[in-house]
Amino acid sequence: MAHRLLVNVIFTGASVFGRAFTEAYKQAAKASAAGGAAAGPAKTTSAGGISVDESLKILGIDKKDLNLAKIEEKYKYLFDVNSKERGNSFYLQSKIYYAMDNLKKELEYLEKVRDQKTEENST
Repeated sequence: MAHRLLVNVIFTGASVFGRAFTEAYKQAAKASAAGGAAAGPAKTTSAGGISVDESLKILGIDKKDLNLAKIEEKYKYLFDVNSKERGNSFYLQSKIYYAMDNLKKELEYLEKVRDQKTEENST
């Protein structure tokens, strides 16, 4: 009688655990699929956690005027103005650096997308 009760408890526990595991897996798969589709193909933040919009604001660049020369020009000026030797903070310099890095990555991504579209149109 005791062994039948023990076996029954084990089977019941295993079936409950199995259902819970299956449901958790389904939810995780659904969440990762929804997260990938919503985020889009572009990376939205850099290593510094700055979005593209915030990067544009930090460097004072319009999205229409986004090019590598403009990014470099604004970066050099703001990085020098906020140097530690002039009494400013390393924090501001790091924000400026991450904004520049993020915008460069965004430009690379946009060029890659543009190249893929031209290849698709030429075939």
